[in-house]
Amino acid sequence: MDVTTVLGFVILLHTFFYYLDRYLKGKNSQRYASFLNRFPVQIDFMNVRWTTSMFNKALCSWAMMRLKFLSKWYNIGTVITLLLCIPSLILLGSTALVSFANMMDSKKEEAMLQPVVPGVNLPSNDLPYYLITLLVCTVVHEAGHAIAAVSDQVPLVSIGLILWLIIPAAFVELPTSNVVGLSPWKQLKIYCAGVWHNIVLSAMAFAVLMMLPILLIPLFQSGAGVSVVNLNAYSTDGHHDFQVGDQLTQINDCRVTGVESWRLCLTAVLLESSGFCLDNSYLASSSSSDQLGCCNDSEFSRSHLCFLSSPDLVPKKYHCLRAREVSQLSSAWCSNHKGCSSVNQSCLMPSFHSESLNETDSSRLIIVKRKSADPVLFAGLPNEIYLSVYVSDYVPRIFIGPQFINFIEHLLRYISSFSAGLAVLNVVPCIFMDGHHIVGALSEIVFEGRGSISMKRQTQYALVFLGTSLVVINIAFGVLTLFL
Repeated sequence: MDVTTVLGFVILLHTFFYYLDRYLKGKNSQRYASFLNRFPVQIDFMNVRWTTSMFNKALCSWAMMRLKFLSKWYNIGTVITLLLCIPSLILLGSTALVSFANMMDSKKEEAMLQPVVPGVNLPSNDLPYYLITLLVCTVVHEAGHAIAAVSDQVPLVSIGLILWLIIPAAFVELPTSNVVGLSPWKQLKIYCAGVWHNIVLSAMAFAVLMMLPILLIPLFQSGAGVSVVNLNAYSTDGHHDFQVGDQLTQINDCRVTGVESWRLCLTAVLLESSGFCLDNSYLASSSSSDQLGCCNDSEFSRSHLCFLSSPDLVPKKYHCLRAREVSQLSSAWCSNHKGCSSVNQSCLMPSFHSESLNETDSSRLIIVKRKSADPVLFAGLPNEIYLSVYVSDYVPRIFIGPQFINFIEHLLRYISSFSAGLAVLNVVPCIFMDGHHIVGALSEIVFEGRGSISMKRQTQYALVFLGTSLVVINIAFGVLTLFL
């Protein structure tokens, strides 16, 4: 199913449960009331919220046993978060200026802040990674607020999860009066704790990602080719075609050692055509009555491919041959006759020139070698393979396939980048963000015993206005670059 179908189905489910909830509450159903008492779920239009206090006691007990460590942990986190405030404002400001300049010059470049639209700037296959990342990052973020509050003797009201359409998130409810009653520094620690946890999560995900090749040495080998993990919209045609789990080691005369060399080899195929060194005796014995048959898009072209011999000579010689047979009998790769080791050999170049239509396309005959399987012969553009065949650096040593590691690697990349972005965005003094509360607590510390209350408030309003404006402007530019 495509993204539109999935979203439509989700909207129907939300609508159904919303009106079912209203109907059962209107009927004063005792069974439904009993269900809501056991499972405190609140169903609103297009969102479902679950709250609980069942973890409060355990979380408080855990924090009380580690008060000394948590105090140092959040003191360090608060300082690092505050140091991030000014660079975040500068980053958003410079990004807004670059986006504006790109729009004036009609440059189509991706903006820093963009709404995520599945199927537009988020590949449909990446939607599960995005949703899992959102849940993990918000749970870690809210856990920071909760643990910091508990360590400063602020009781938890509840913790919970919310699902808006298909987007999950976590939240924590704290008694506002208790938080406001704390000293400004303790308030600051609670407000900065979420950003601090996101910074640590991003750093940990990045570190694990970098160490993944070392950690996986017992299970996987690297530098020995690539493994096929997915075939996106690619229809396989029997055992001679790509299969999930294949270990690919070579593209034509280019050795594949990893994902980067896979990309470079496909690029090299597009830039330079390669031919096959074949004995002239084979060409003579394989001579057909219609040597130009497969070069004119006839029935013969379904089983044979057109090859051009002596491309540097006139007249040109064409041969209709079976491509797999040619690749198996070839003694070497070549670009002309000089590339062959014997004078009794000819360099045959695949030709996609139609004599009848007098047209030439940029298709290539691409031979992809596989370990423990026949090579894949592909006639077409290298870009088709690159976009359709998803590969991984990790070649399994045992029965565990690369799909699982590819999932972990992809998820770590999402968590690392998204958690860092969430930290940068939340530290900006924008309304409804943590930065709004951080500015309030910080101004209490800075203006304590100095200046008037009005000056303190004007400073807060100015910073919040600046931060909110930068976020709104960046998002606006992101929307414009996305849809215009």
